[in-house]
Amino acid sequence: MDNPWKPGDTVPNSFNSGLVAASYFASLCGCSLTVELLHRRGTALENVRSWVETLVCAIAMGLVGIWCMHFIGNRAIVLDANQPEIQLVYHSGFTVLSLVLPVGGLIAAFSLAEATTNTKWLHWLTQICTGVFAGLSIVGMHYVANFGVSNYTLTYSPRFLVASFIIAVGDCLTVLVLFYSLREKWISSWWKRVLCAMSLAGGVSAMHFTASTNCTYTLRHYNSAADITSRNSQVIIAGVMCGTAAIFVFGFLIYAQYRGYMFKNRSQQITVACAIFDYTGKVLVTTEGVLPSRKITEKYNSRTFDEEFDASHSVFHWVFRVTHNWQGVGNLIPLMKSHLNSKKESNLVIADSRPSSSQSSAVYDEDTYKNYDMLFEERFCTAAASMASSMHWPIEKLGTLYDRIIETGVLSKTDHRFSAATMNEAAKPSLFGKGQVMFITREVDPAESSGLLNAGFKFATIQQVGRNISQAMQIPIPAVEAHISGLKRYVENLQTIDKRGTYLAFHALIPKPHSKDMDVVVKKDHLDQLPDAKISDFPPYEWQRDTLDLFEGKTVSWILDTLSDRTGRSPIPTTNWAERAFVFSLINAIETLIQPFPQVWVNKAKFWSKQLVAHYTAGSSAPTYIYTFHVIGDMYNSIDHSDVLTRTPRSFFEARSRCYPGSPDHAILVRDIHQKFGPVFETRQPKKHALTKLSTALTTKALEMGKKSQTAMEKANCAIGHTDDDSSTHKLVDNPVHTSGSSSGSERSRTANNFGGILVNKDTIVQSDNRSGFMNGGSQSNIPMGMNVAVSTAQPEVTFATELFEFSKDTFVPNKPGFFE
Repeated sequence: MDNPWKPGDTVPNSFNSGLVAASYFASLCGCSLTVELLHRRGTALENVRSWVETLVCAIAMGLVGIWCMHFIGNRAIVLDANQPEIQLVYHSGFTVLSLVLPVGGLIAAFSLAEATTNTKWLHWLTQICTGVFAGLSIVGMHYVANFGVSNYTLTYSPRFLVASFIIAVGDCLTVLVLFYSLREKWISSWWKRVLCAMSLAGGVSAMHFTASTNCTYTLRHYNSAADITSRNSQVIIAGVMCGTAAIFVFGFLIYAQYRGYMFKNRSQQITVACAIFDYTGKVLVTTEGVLPSRKITEKYNSRTFDEEFDASHSVFHWVFRVTHNWQGVGNLIPLMKSHLNSKKESNLVIADSRPSSSQSSAVYDEDTYKNYDMLFEERFCTAAASMASSMHWPIEKLGTLYDRIIETGVLSKTDHRFSAATMNEAAKPSLFGKGQVMFITREVDPAESSGLLNAGFKFATIQQVGRNISQAMQIPIPAVEAHISGLKRYVENLQTIDKRGTYLAFHALIPKPHSKDMDVVVKKDHLDQLPDAKISDFPPYEWQRDTLDLFEGKTVSWILDTLSDRTGRSPIPTTNWAERAFVFSLINAIETLIQPFPQVWVNKAKFWSKQLVAHYTAGSSAPTYIYTFHVIGDMYNSIDHSDVLTRTPRSFFEARSRCYPGSPDHAILVRDIHQKFGPVFETRQPKKHALTKLSTALTTKALEMGKKSQTAMEKANCAIGHTDDDSSTHKLVDNPVHTSGSSSGSERSRTANNFGGILVNKDTIVQSDNRSGFMNGGSQSNIPMGMNVAVSTAQPEVTFATELFEFSKDTFVPNKPGFFE
């Protein structure tokens, strides 16, 4: 039909309500994608990845949320009777410019929002600038794109022009400032992020149609067939972009649901998780609001019916010690991954511990998959390394293991009723089909915290993420809060505890039902410490040690009577104020010490006057001097309901006594790890030089750790007062390092050892050019030329925990061999 309009006429316009709604949906797709990307990205612009994430967020908002919305929204403007010849068409140059403009403006806005600020006023200034820049990006895109309308001259109403500026800037300022201020609190509130996206999309749409209201369109010329085709192409492109954004948003939702399902399934498995705290006490979580974790195995396959994977298990002890000395396994983790990846089955099942028939696994002997404990240890180390890699950390920075194993999966996947009954259920031992989690924990400084935020993690309070963690681990919320509080205290104790001086301690053993082993009574908040009471802030003087020697083998009541001189026959001199103060301190310490214990235990306890040394003080080799009362308590008259005491397996108590800074057992552990895993990797040596390089690296590591440990123990011995080097039980190496072609008929020269000791067996040799051996023991004959290192066997340290146990065994059960085995 013929058009009644000619160039220079003002053509009337109206809005198509369906396309108006479609334009809002287009903006919502882009804004939703932007909010989800902003929620999942890092929070500092420190590397290429963070800048790429900023660019992607700006493209999602600028291209889909603004640009696509604009052209679909302009398509909703119907001129006259919707004749194709007089509808809006655009100049290609301005169309491209209108695309670049909002993306550039949003890059600046999002970069400002993530800028590091040192003052509060500067922080709020950057947040305000973020909202202003984002709002101006919307306004600028709209008017630049409309300036590119080629067949009309547009005239805006001044009132609505100003209103459009206010709407765009005000909406972006409100929404983005709110988002950046509260996004850590929105980790577990997806609906708040949806409202944020809806508000942003509403601001973009409201600005667009406010600016279009009372706008007059003066016709310049009619559209050609090419103009009509390009007009349709723009809408098609915008629609495809919006659909793509919608697919990504739905993909995020599906992925989130999958991750939630995966976490709930993981609660039925044995996992390792990280509980990392920042300096404000917040805990590190993923963008889903859960703790970073990795699966170790489906379940621990017990070798006997009564075997349980708990704090008394030797594998847990090994894992605990390794996390206090990550350097011992750092070089072996790539080989562990290779060994595990060679298995056909991903689960550790003893009955199916066969290597696969694949080419990669053929290089390993079948016997290397029959040691289940070793496979579990490999799985733990590789899982921990995976978590460290996700944080962009070396494994040495990951942290230390928590001294408790937490039971998970005690709730059904759909049970959200956290009652007292379920809380009690959470505290019960592991049931069939349930899971366990071991926590690696530490505290990070501000610089490390910034790096983790930039890696995409978040820090949040337990109130913000408690429900997410509860649902992922399938344990009640009160249990989650209690465990996180316990982990926080554990970290604080590791860093701040200071126990210098002399203490009285109570070493109580409790028999375990149907077991030959015992539990040790310890402090509830310090499972590595015996219940104790301070005598003095300083090491004991000789006359004080002589006084304590008078009480050898005596009971609590006898000692108190003697100290109080109730019998009138006290052998303790109290002729000066120092002696009287020491007696008074002893009386107070004993009375404080025995308060939480059952009276029947106190009556049977006997005193041991030997001075023992414990290493409690964090970050220091300063020792704690302890004197102890000993008793073996009745398992049915225990301290299970005590507020200050609990029990821990004796074997674990002894293992953790070897984990203090500078312990010589760290180097011994390195030796044992290399000897244990060396033969496993022996069959896979693709290159001769690779073997030489690895052997050299492991030897160097052992040398370094042996020297450090020996130096630390020499300092500790000096502090204790040992001056006789030959009597030290911590000496690591007796024989010097030497080289020889053959050991037979050669006399070993006694020279000073400047290497600090290689902690391997005395029959171990390190071959620089032997292809077939990892660290092979045996004779040195028939060995190719190379450096052979002869070393002696370093014995594990005799810790205070070992000595305490030996005294209790000799005192209370001297005629029952094998009772404690």
